[in-house]
Amino acid sequence: MKRSSTWLLVIVLVTLGCSKKQSTQAKDASAGRPQEAKAEEPEIKAATPEDPGPMATVVQPLAILKGQTKGLPTKPEAQEGPAELRAVDHPVNLKSEEPRNFLHKAFSVSKYAQFAFLVPPHQGHARVHGDFQSFTNRDAPDSTSAKAADVDLMLLNDQEFNEFRHGQMQSTTQELDAAHNQTVDWSLPPSYDDPQQYHLVFSNSDEGAGTRFVKADFTVTFK
Repeated sequence: MKRSSTWLLVIVLVTLGCSKKQSTQAKDASAGRPQEAKAEEPEIKAATPEDPGPMATVVQPLAILKGQTKGLPTKPEAQEGPAELRAVDHPVNLKSEEPRNFLHKAFSVSKYAQFAFLVPPHQGHARVHGDFQSFTNRDAPDSTSAKAADVDLMLLNDQEFNEFRHGQMQSTTQELDAAHNQTVDWSLPPSYDDPQQYHLVFSNSDEGAGTRFVKADFTVTFK
C-alpha cells in the first residue's frame, strides 16, 4: 500500500512539471512575437480656399454606355418595297378640261329621258349645272299649269342607272324634287384613275297625265 502511494505521488509531480514547462514555453513564444502595428487613420482636414482638397470626378453612366456602343456595327433597317398606291392616294386635277355642253334642246318625256356624259380621269372638282323648263303642250308652253308639267330630275352613275332601269334603284348621286322650272348646280365625285359616266335623267312619275315636254341646257365643267 505504501509503495502504491509513492508511485502515485511521483506521477502527480511529473504531470505538474510538464504542464508548468508547456505554459512557460507558450508565454515565451508569445512574448517573442512582435506586436502588429496598428494602421494609423488618416487625419481629416476641413477644406480651405488655399487647400480645397481633391477634385471629385462625376461619372455619367449614359456617356459611358454611348462610348462603349459607338464602335459596334449597327444593324441595317429592313427596306420595305414601295407601298401600293390606292385610288384615293392619286392626285386629281392633273390637267384642265374644257367645259362640255352635253344637252341643249327640247325633247319629250313619256316615261323617262336620259342624257349621258363622261368625266375624264383625275378630275376632282367637276360640276354639272344648267336649267330646264317643262310643259304639257309643246306649241303653247305658257298655257300649262305648274303642277301638271312637273318632272323629276336625277343624276345617276352607271350602277344607279342600271338599277333605275330595272326598277330596283337604291340610291342616286344627285336628285331634285319634281319641278317644271328649275336651275341646277351639282358637284360630282372625283374620278381618280378611271373615267366616270353619268346619266342626267328626266322622269315622268305621273305617266297617266300624259307626255311632258322639256327644254333644257346643261354643261359639265372642270376646274
